[in-house]
Amino acid sequence: MRVIIIGAGDVGYVSAETIAGIHDVLVIDSDSSKAELAKNNLNVSVLHEDGTNPRVLRDAIVKHRAEAVVSTLKDDAVNLFLCTTAKRIDKNILTIASINNPDYLMDLGGDRPLDADRVMSPEMRTAEKMFKIAVLENATEYEYVDHLGMGAAVFAVKSGSPVISKVVLELAIPPDCTIFGIYRSGNLELDVDMMEIRVGDGICVAGTEKSLEEFNEFLGIRQKAVEFAILGGSIVGANIAKMLLSRPGTKRLVTIIEHNPERCRELTKIVPEALVLREDYKDPRVQRNEDLFKADCLIVTSGSDDTNLLMSMSASKHHSEKVITRYFKPEYKEIFAYTNLDTIIGFYRIISNEITKCILPDEVALMRMKNYSELFFTVDVSKAPNFRNRFLGDVHIAKNAKVIALLRDGGLVFPELDTMLLDGDKMIVFTTTANESELKKTFGKISLPEM
Repeated sequence: MRVIIIGAGDVGYVSAETIAGIHDVLVIDSDSSKAELAKNNLNVSVLHEDGTNPRVLRDAIVKHRAEAVVSTLKDDAVNLFLCTTAKRIDKNILTIASINNPDYLMDLGGDRPLDADRVMSPEMRTAEKMFKIAVLENATEYEYVDHLGMGAAVFAVKSGSPVISKVVLELAIPPDCTIFGIYRSGNLELDVDMMEIRVGDGICVAGTEKSLEEFNEFLGIRQKAVEFAILGGSIVGANIAKMLLSRPGTKRLVTIIEHNPERCRELTKIVPEALVLREDYKDPRVQRNEDLFKADCLIVTSGSDDTNLLMSMSASKHHSEKVITRYFKPEYKEIFAYTNLDTIIGFYRIISNEITKCILPDEVALMRMKNYSELFFTVDVSKAPNFRNRFLGDVHIAKNAKVIALLRDGGLVFPELDTMLLDGDKMIVFTTTANESELKKTFGKISLPEM
């Protein structure tokens, strides 16, 4: 597919990086430094022009013979305008808008949200991910694919858990889920059936949303999360608060701490059920007076990597029960690792998963896990003769891959070794993509994005 990406900022750059190995990408940006960075580092074409100019956009669509336009500028209204303009130039072109403000995601009664065929919202996806990790007390990672009704999570095994010293194969796990891997000592193991579970393991589970919640309970909950402190009244912080307080019959105490007085007034209207404090949470006196680090879950959502790092280190020092934080610049990943927190969310990974879901075919990638090379994709059994009408346990699977689930008759099946693979099935496969040639030998002609 020929794709135009308007904007080479954080969202545009990562989007281009993610799909460049599969699609023919043209990046447009008026900022010379951003255009040059994309040109020098990515396998893309670059046009140093103003992508918001309809003439520039028209010429680019015509000359590039574009089949899709992705607008990733900071202004939501401009992104939607550019999608509308692209449709007027070519009614058949696929349009995707990056949206930050959830108000722009509302459906006004048509067959799609506003003027884009698809939208990706890294800020909202970050909020949803942080929310799920917050309410699943044992979770350290969470991803979800809406159109499959399937998610994947990593659960930390803590001292006192009833699963310690038990063999994976013997666990009576909840229905509609499966254990597909274990993180141990920094390594991901996929051949886990005969592994004994230890404290500190990260158990990788795929399943329905309900089954992942049940698995969280299955591991045992040391302390039920009731009190949540959100540092920063950003779009992400406000929406996490709304999600935490939206479930009927669930008692939760949510405090948002924000220094900006105008934003505080807005928050009291957006989330009236939350306690909004106008304070500087970086001030040690505020931290002591408000008992910030004693919350069941501390969620750090500021727009500054330095601030998020500082608060994460402070929370780690005070032995907070659970801390969820985020970072924006990829180079901060190693720095945040020094906090010893398991629940650190990279914004660039959110963007990568968003563009993956919007524009890459399921046969290439569905979503990624903790590391860029760990991804899910689908394989049509009818196109994989080595699998058709055979039991799963009888087929050879590449060492760095695992069949997680089957899409069968519109539903999910989590297969056993004696499950027959049928025409019409689609296999959901997880891989670390350490050996692409081995994957192709196993599953036939597949196309994985360049790592």
